[in-house]
Amino acid sequence: MKNKTLKHSMILGAIFAAASLPAQTAGGAGAGPDAQQKIVRVSSLNSIQANQEFQRNVQLLQLQRQRVIELKTQIDNSSDAAEKKTIQANLDDMLNKLNENNQVMFKTYGFSLTRNYTMVVEKSHVYMFVSDEEAVKFEESQKAAE
Repeated sequence: MKNKTLKHSMILGAIFAAASLPAQTAGGAGAGPDAQQKIVRVSSLNSIQANQEFQRNVQLLQLQRQRVIELKTQIDNSSDAAEKKTIQANLDDMLNKLNENNQVMFKTYGFSLTRNYTMVVEKSHVYMFVSDEEAVKFEESQKAAE
């Protein structure tokens, strides 16, 4: 039980620390205000589908983190002990889900709510909508250019 409480405390601390920071800071856990930062690759997303899934998963974590913040605020603002107990139970459930999802994200992508990240697009494709006729002409011009 102590381990679970410690994990909750760490996640809660990371959530409230992240909530108080500007959105695009480059620091992370263990980085002091003047610490020199380096970027290391923690994951590669090799398909559009993998990128979309990663984005959905990050969005889910962010929504869960926001819900935890809201529940904590509700507890702080409530004066009714019964209501606080109910909200605390919801908060505990949400923290369990958030912690589980955070662990899965770390195992899958090297991503954790306790760190800050930047995403670098290394390859990009640009597409346009065309008619069948235009597509044939485009393909012919591409072959002629080769």
